Amino acid sequence: MFSYILNFYDFIVLTTALLAVLYSIPLMIKRDIEKSDVLLCAFLICQGLIALNIVFLHNETLGPQTIQKLAPFHSVLLTILYGLQGFLFLWYCRAMMGIPIQMLTKASVAGLATVLIVIVYGIGVLFGAENLTKPYLPNAWIATLISVITGIYALHCLSHYDSNIRRRFSTIENIKLSWLWYCGLGFVCLCALSLLSSLSGVLGFYYLAEQVGTFKNLLPMFLMSIMVVYSQTLRTDRDRKASNSHTYIEREERPFTVSEEQKSKLEDLMLRVKIYQDPELRLDGLADSMKMSPRSISALLNGYYQKNFYDFINYYRVLDAQEQLRNTHTSDKTIQRIFEDAGFNSKTTFNTLFKKLTGHTPSEYRKLTSVSEK
Repeated sequence: MFSYILNFYDFIVLTTALLAVLYSIPLMIKRDIEKSDVLLCAFLICQGLIALNIVFLHNETLGPQTIQKLAPFHSVLLTILYGLQGFLFLWYCRAMMGIPIQMLTKASVAGLATVLIVIVYGIGVLFGAENLTKPYLPNAWIATLISVITGIYALHCLSHYDSNIRRRFSTIENIKLSWLWYCGLGFVCLCALSLLSSLSGVLGFYYLAEQVGTFKNLLPMFLMSIMVVYSQTLRTDRDRKASNSHTYIEREERPFTVSEEQKSKLEDLMLRVKIYQDPELRLDGLADSMKMSPRSISALLNGYYQKNFYDFINYYRVLDAQEQLRNTHTSDKTIQRIFEDAGFNSKTTFNTLFKKLTGHTPSEYRKLTSVSEK
């Protein structure tokens, strides 16, 4: 019976709703469930409900019947979901970054109030409409536009987070959220396609609206899958919270004066003590060793060395690895042992930074130095 009602495309869209449920169940029954899990689950359910609504409103058989039975309220739920999805994604990003979530900010209240106004206005328009069978929702594009704006703001927050952890951590592999930034970019593109589809329908370009809508309705299942996989395999919420401590300020308002004593002490820690060999070294740890505040250390690194903490520490780690690769006494030492002794805990990061600073891979550098010494 369902094969006569639902076409192949409808079954694909319904797969999004099914995946939303299947992904949400493990998240909600975890022992160590966290706020980020709850928000991710809410975002998944939102995408699943959007998929269900699209099928019931756009299907050739179910669409007209659903609209006739629910009119003029058939667009209410989908408009709410279009407007809410952006806030859920933003709140999820903030939870993953360890930033306190404030749901009732002026921006969120204004956005949700706008969605409510759009819903009321849309119902009023539909009361006087002669033809309710059109699947294009009046003014749903406004709610979608709100999600585009919140998605772009989430990308801004993620970019700021990336620069923040580089100012405070020497090892960032387990706390960086580059994958989430790309997911955010995909979400913004998804909302932009939805916006284009809605506007095309409102302006009467129904063919364009259908084609764009058909394409964009297939994307959420991929976005959800990526978010679930990465969020559950890269989990270091304690470090994320530490990386966004609001007690830390990168720069001082007045110019920072560097003394010779401070430079000498810092160079001693790098060259003699080799404090950088600690893979978990943070700005706070270096500040304690220097008997200075993290704020002053950051100003010293930025003002005198023109480097953030991450680049400064890893510069010395690369120098250490270079010395080991050149040293004939460590010629039998594996490259993995070398980068671990230098303070790296990721081969990918080591190779990337080593080639960036030397122009060669570690293997190439070892061969070149061994040949030159001969």
